[in-house]
Formats: sequence, structure tokens, C-alpha cells
Amino acid sequence: MYRINCGQAPKYITDLVSTVAATATRSSLLSGNTTNYCLPRLRTKFGERAFYYAGPAAWNRLPQNIRASTSLNVFKRKLKTHLRLYTEVFN
Repeated sequence: MYRINCGQAPKYITDLVSTVAATATRSSLLSGNTTNYCLPRLRTKFGERAFYYAGPAAWNRLPQNIRASTSLNVFKRKLKTHLRLYTEVFN
């Protein structure tokens, strides 16, 4: 998702997701200025495993300071710290 957000992912992967700002009905909302991605409607619980749903769902749950990382290495470092703190809190 980081590479999709930075425009470094292949087109076939980028085409699977869309930002909230790219959605015509949501572009004027306050959430249109964020780096959130739209979650598609699903008919079954099984669909939550697909990348086009799971990727944006995980990305949207990350804090803004992690999503706004300037490089992939910085993103990885912040994500690792976030996940370590998250697991400590819930274990």
C-alpha cells in the first residue's frame, strides 16, 4: 500500500484500489483530503481476505504519521515500532 500511495506500484495493482478523493461523491468531504482508500462493498466475509479490501483496510487503520513517511525505509521503521507497541499493549 505504501508503494501504491507513492506511485511506485505496478498498474495492475494500483487499479485494484482507489482513494477517497478519487471517488466523485466523496471528493468534497473532509476525508477527501486524506490518504485514505475506499473499501469496496462485500457480499461475504470471505471477501475480506482479498487484497483490494485487506490492503486499504490495513492502510486506513495506520496512524497518519506513518502513512506520511518520506521513504520506504522510514515507513518500515515506523511500522515496525507501531506494530511492536501494538502487540505489547494487547498481549
